[in-house]
Amino acid sequence: MRLQVLFALLIGAGVLLLVGRSIFSQWRGADKGVPLRGKYRAAMEWLEGNGYRVLRARERSTWVGYYGDREFQKQLIADFIVRQGAKTYAVKLASSREKGISGAKLRDSWFPLYVLFGVQGILHIDVEHEVVQVVDFDLKPPSRVVWARVINRFLWLLGGALLALVVMHA
Repeated sequence: MRLQVLFALLIGAGVLLLVGRSIFSQWRGADKGVPLRGKYRAAMEWLEGNGYRVLRARERSTWVGYYGDREFQKQLIADFIVRQGAKTYAVKLASSREKGISGAKLRDSWFPLYVLFGVQGILHIDVEHEVVQVVDFDLKPPSRVVWARVINRFLWLLGGALLALVVMHA
């Protein structure tokens, strides 16, 4: 009889241990999710599976600014450069260190990529949470610049019309 009770207690303790481990597993430690190398592979597979063609990976360039005789440099890295149809995108993968998206991040980190690589947008991919955001920029020049362009184009059109009149009357 004692052996049966001991056996039942061991089975009960094992079941409680498995259930407790399952219930409290989120407190054991932060789930690391996909490892860093795995993030790149998962992102590349997602991009290719959704109709993007990967043109380049880990594209790098350096931004250099000068203030008087001082030089400032920053390494700019796009995780991927991809194309879908006629549009080209720079891809940035989210990292666990990111604290969120802000205007400063858009302005200081992503707009230089947009301009430097001549892309039509930025794809921000969070592999762990399976979220993809398209970041786009629209430059709105001051009205005086818009009017200067309109007048410049009108003068070129007028000059072309005058040249056509001179050639036709000659």
